[in-house]
Amino acid sequence: MSLTIAEILTLQSEFDRNHAGATPFFVEINEKNLCELEHLIVCMVGELGEFANIVKKVRRGDFPLADVKPDLDEELVDVFIYLLKIAGQTNVDLEAGFLEKRKRNIDRFAKYRK
Repeated sequence: MSLTIAEILTLQSEFDRNHAGATPFFVEINEKNLCELEHLIVCMVGELGEFANIVKKVRRGDFPLADVKPDLDEELVDVFIYLLKIAGQTNVDLEAGFLEKRKRNIDRFAKYRK
């Protein structure tokens, strides 16, 4: 199944809005609750750290890449989920933002094209 980023974001937002724990899964972020954004950033960076730690262990020879590829995949998806949560809770249009940034990068890095 192929989904757009907007569709994936909707799925994540629906999941978050329908689940609650000690900390709500979905809170619209504004000036008065930046601690929510900070929490999500810490969570995302933590997942990225777990990804990096596995890469470090592969690089130093503890594991072959093929053996930990499923673990790397899972950690990277966790990073993506937190990115989606941040985008959803701060109202960032990732698709439009990506296309605009890509256009600027094409111009910016034109001299490096093959």
